[in-house]
Order: sequence, then structure tokens, then C-alpha cells
Amino acid sequence: MTDDGRQAAQVVIDGLDEPRRSQMRHLHEVILEALPGIDVGVWDYSGSLIGYGAFDYSNSKGPAGRWFSIGLANRKRFISLYSMASGRDGYLIEEVHDQFPGTKIGRSCINITKPGLIGDDAVRDLARASWAQFKDGYQRQERQQKS
Repeated sequence: MTDDGRQAAQVVIDGLDEPRRSQMRHLHEVILEALPGIDVGVWDYSGSLIGYGAFDYSNSKGPAGRWFSIGLANRKRFISLYSMASGRDGYLIEEVHDQFPGTKIGRSCINITKPGLIGDDAVRDLARASWAQFKDGYQRQERQQKS
């Protein structure tokens, strides 16, 4: 998923109407700048999703599949920025939400309705922190027990 993945991602972005095309292109470029050389691919996850930093994962039954550590998807009413990374008490997304004003979150995604409110540094930091957990292979994170 090197050049082919990058080309497929560009096709996804180029197929969008403005202003979403420019917004997605900008976020895509910020992620690539933060993670030079990272592999890029396109997944089908309720529509096309651009995934960065693929990793193989397993469950209790053994190998389960391949997924992405960071993702970017155009949705009808917002842009979704995904992170599969764990934080201290849950998903990393839950810990960094305050750095993404005007957004709503799911367990592993930030739904961005006003991309102009989002700082590039917040996107870079999230991408780097997410990839740091997966670049050497998937390791299930141990969650801290709440007292």
C-alpha cells in the first residue's frame, strides 16, 4: 500500500465536491507531513476511508485482519478523523477531544463539522501519538484500573 494507496487516496479526495475536497486534502497533507513515509490505503468502512499506518491485529481466536492506525473519511455531515490508539483510560480520542473545538467524538473518531476550527498541530500530534502505538506492530494496550 505505498504509491498505489496514495493514488487511491487522491482519487477519493479528488472525487469530492468543494469545499469538502479542499478540507480533506488539507487534513490528508497534514497527516502525511506528520508521518513521512507512512503507508496509505483506502478501506471500505461505511464508504471510502483513507487509512494511514496499517497493522495486523488478532483476537482470542488468532489472526483477525488488517486495519489502520489513523483514518480520514468524508461523511455526509462531517469529516471523521479516526485514531485506533489507546489512552490512559480509554481511546486516545477521548483524551485529546479538547484540542478539537466544535467537534463531537465517538470512541475512536472525531467528527469535524467546521474544519477551520481545527489546528494543524492537534492533527499532527494525534497522528504521531496514534502511529507510535502501532509502528512496531499491534500490541494490546493495558488499561489502568479505575479506583
